Amino acid sequence: MASAVDSARAALEAADVFRLGAMMTANHGFLRDLGVSSPALDTLATAAIQAGALGAKLSGGGRGGHIIALVEADTTWSVRQALQTAGALRIHAASLGG
Repeated sequence: MASAVDSARAALEAADVFRLGAMMTANHGFLRDLGVSSPALDTLATAAIQAGALGAKLSGGGRGGHIIALVEADTTWSVRQALQTAGALRIHAASLGG
């Protein structure tokens, strides 16, 4: 786990959003395989990625709850629409950087 955190930090420091997104998605798969995800979270993460998100993963304790998706500005609308279609109850967006 520590090496994953170090790798994510390095991706953030290098502003490598593509690597960070891939790491998020890989981490979601790892958590799914551990049994802490849920079908609903898997559906939402997949919908976000298929709509153009760079990555997505569950957040918190899993088994319901939340996902976080890394999205570029030009795909925000399509990802939001895909999440709504996939059953998201609430969608919050935050912009980072310039």
